[in-house]
Amino acid sequence: MWPFDNNQQHVYQQYAQAYDTGNFDALDPMQAINHLRQFILGAPPEMQQNIYQQHFEQMPYEQRALLAQQIPPQYGANPNDTWSMSQGLMRMGQEQPHLLQRIFSHPLLLGSAVVLTGLVAKHMLAHHQQYQGGGNQQYYNNGFQQQQPYGYQQPYSNQQGYQDQQYMQQELRQERSREQELRRELRQEEREIERMEGDGYQNPEHHHHHHREEY
Repeated sequence: MWPFDNNQQHVYQQYAQAYDTGNFDALDPMQAINHLRQFILGAPPEMQQNIYQQHFEQMPYEQRALLAQQIPPQYGANPNDTWSMSQGLMRMGQEQPHLLQRIFSHPLLLGSAVVLTGLVAKHMLAHHQQYQGGGNQQYYNNGFQQQQPYGYQQPYSNQQGYQDQQYMQQELRQERSREQELRRELRQEEREIERMEGDGYQNPEHHHHHHREEY
């Protein structure tokens, strides 16, 4: 899948469309792994880093952890750090490309190879359009990163968006907790007032006598 081949443009479009719709049924995972291997061996490192990091940020944590376990430890793939995952995948793919097929052939990772290849295809098309001067630079520079990523059916295209959502949810939970606490305190006060009023109404002499004893 690298360098860009005009004769293969329909293939890129097929993968990109699958990524946009989330429907990868028509794609062959083994073929996707071959495309991915070509890309890792030939594409500029910065471009690879950006794509892989975007991919890993969208990838469910369980799959990311599984992939990190499959990557040899010398590549330092940490499932909690998408940058290290991206670096690890790129270095492994360049130094030991034969491992790509073995790792992504895992039943739980087979689909992720197709998703990643779909994302690569989208970047390839956008990159090609930018450098061909096809009047679509705005798509690459501004619109591309803002697009909804359907590869993993995730609601956010970047980690910051996810963190913002988590922060808002946390704030909401804290607000609800504070509200519940206030309601509990209010109920306790109401019960205390009712009890005191009830005691005073039922036995006023008792309170009067009690005060005399204190003095």
